[in-house]
Amino acid sequence: MERRTEYGTLAINDEVLAAIVQSAVLEMPGVADVGTFGLGEGLTELIKKDSGTRGVTFQDTDQGLVVEIAVIVDYGERIPILGRRIVNRISQVLSDAVSIRPAKVVVEVQGIRSGTSESSR
Repeated sequence: MERRTEYGTLAINDEVLAAIVQSAVLEMPGVADVGTFGLGEGLTELIKKDSGTRGVTFQDTDQGLVVEIAVIVDYGERIPILGRRIVNRISQVLSDAVSIRPAKVVVEVQGIRSGTSESSR
């Protein structure tokens, strides 16, 4: 992603942004793990074994940065409330780390983890 400033162009690799987002979300109570988008990404992650960017994608649109994240939540969490907390956390951490406030954050709940078993939603 590139942003023009009065001082020049700021280029930030999407993998850096994804690692920032993923780390911040995984620290949150109620988030069990970060998921993957689609079969293609899942296979890529198995081959690369790089979990630092798994489940996070970015789109740079005319309206601004759109962040999408796939999560697996702990059983018993109130999903709408946790979703809002995730959106706020991502907006805040990106604003603090790289001075970018996303225009939109999409949270996809892919499953619920209960103890040692996981059931997909």
